[in-house]
Amino acid sequence: MIKVISDDSVEIVQLDGRIDQEASEELEGILEGLLGKKKFNICIDMINVKHICSSALGVMVAIKRKIETNDGDIKLVIVNDNLLKLFQTTMLDKVFEIFETQRECLTAFID
Repeated sequence: MIKVISDDSVEIVQLDGRIDQEASEELEGILEGLLGKKKFNICIDMINVKHICSSALGVMVAIKRKIETNDGDIKLVIVNDNLLKLFQTTMLDKVFEIFETQRECLTAFID
């Protein structure tokens, strides 16, 4: 399940459960939609994510590249140790800034 919350200048995309191929396509549509609305600061909250497929990771990297050309960014909230290990193993922890709370993630856009 994916939910989008607007918070001032940052869009919060909350992911929940297992992010499989189908959810990956939904995520891509949502992120592309935010780009279309000129929303370039996105916090992806993955606190409740149990699993994420490689295609969803690819979607996030591709959209991040597009956003960066508009001086925006995608930052992540991850607390699950297995997800953190996945991001470290795939070196995506070097691509994305990762935070433990939504508040820290939102504050990072202001700094």
